[in-house]
Amino acid sequence: MKTRTLIIALLIGISSTAFARPDHPAEQQLVTVRVTYQNWNEYRPWQKAKPGSRRFFGIVVPGNRILVLAQHLDDATLIQVEKFDRPPRVPARIVHSDPQANLALITVDDPSFFEDLVPADIADIMEGDNYYCASWKSGQLTTASCRWSRVVVRSSFVPHLSYAGIYFITDLKSGGRGEPVFSGNKLVGLIRSQDNDQIIVFPAEMIQAYLKAVDLPEYPGFAQLSVGWQVNRGRAQAEYLGLDGPARGIRIRNCIAGGSADGILQPDDLLLELDGHPIDSQGDYMHPRYGWLDYKLIAAEGHYAGDIIAARVLRNGKEITLDIPLKNIPESSALIPKTRTGQPPPYLIAGGLVFRELDTPYLRAWGNEWMKNIPARLRIYTEMESENHSPDKRLIVLADVFPDEYNLGYHDMSQNIVTAVNGRPINSIADMEEAFKHPEGEFHVIEFVPTYGLSKVILDAKEFSAATTRIMETYQIPSRIRLRKKTEQ
Repeated sequence: MKTRTLIIALLIGISSTAFARPDHPAEQQLVTVRVTYQNWNEYRPWQKAKPGSRRFFGIVVPGNRILVLAQHLDDATLIQVEKFDRPPRVPARIVHSDPQANLALITVDDPSFFEDLVPADIADIMEGDNYYCASWKSGQLTTASCRWSRVVVRSSFVPHLSYAGIYFITDLKSGGRGEPVFSGNKLVGLIRSQDNDQIIVFPAEMIQAYLKAVDLPEYPGFAQLSVGWQVNRGRAQAEYLGLDGPARGIRIRNCIAGGSADGILQPDDLLLELDGHPIDSQGDYMHPRYGWLDYKLIAAEGHYAGDIIAARVLRNGKEITLDIPLKNIPESSALIPKTRTGQPPPYLIAGGLVFRELDTPYLRAWGNEWMKNIPARLRIYTEMESENHSPDKRLIVLADVFPDEYNLGYHDMSQNIVTAVNGRPINSIADMEEAFKHPEGEFHVIEFVPTYGLSKVILDAKEFSAATTRIMETYQIPSRIRLRKKTEQ
């Protein structure tokens, strides 16, 4: 009997040890975040889609704040956090969000929530060894090893920020939700995404820069050089531009209007050096820790909008030094915005034709492989450089046509881009609304980018208003128009 009792006691001890949470500082730093969100119906932009939910992770940082990836907060209607991956779920709110940097801060207003939590010790730079990541799974803190692979300068999902993406090979399963990466007990990065056993990590440098910027009296945003360029490897091109000796520097093709280099750099300038870093003929520079990287990182790493950096340029055969005041290009300046940052899609119902501004959320409605599935004419625009034409300029797409006798013959014209209405150029829904007030005689003439099909729609101007109202009633469309909010411009 004593032997049996001893065995049972040992089994109980083994069981309790096996299920105990490991003694790790991440236990008091890592929280679970649950967001309820509701997107807009991209095909019926006056409607909301069904609510959904997402689960991801946040890491506690000083000031009773929680650092998360901004992408997970899109269209959030309710934010809740859990300690130790267990109830209760406590309401949280957004303190600050930078979709370009893809970093955000949330908090819980009840300070007692943070009493048994500890801010993460964030490394100054991404360095160390024995890397691993941490996550919560069914109330258990789990860790997985991460093995350094390479560094690639990537562009942020929301234009136009460049950052050093650190690639790791990991044993983590189904990650990419903001899991922290550690070296020892120091936080060195957050997992941005995962593809099979490969993860991309935001480095500590970017995290530190973001937190420092948030605590400034006014958030400056990150900077971008914003130029079009090409390599300078051909001998003939180098000689044409006045370069003697080995190929170096890159040829400036153009400067993005309103960007940092606009009015300072010129087409056919050879950019030889930026902020003290020589640039080779492929557009790379020697990063002090990561080796050869894309030169675009120079303007973003260690700088904010408002800083001034020097550029060494070969112009007309002479080397000159120019000062470039760095700027942040707002995400709303993209011709096809990557996100609406919570704003509803602008649209217009006109004679049963549904017009809306073209953006990436609309294109993503084609599914996970949307770049393959969208019409070729839309793919061309998406793949073109579309940065900063103007904060007010948008492409307007005919999203759908509600069939009616009034618009007979045009029922298959959806997914075409509008160029003009009644002879007036169209850059926004507001432009279309104004243009329909000025018919060409007895007709409204809508012109599209030429395709193999129709490129012009002719509607009866006298019946236009009555037909629009009738079609809206037939298809139960509650509102005829929504303009872009001024705060988004």
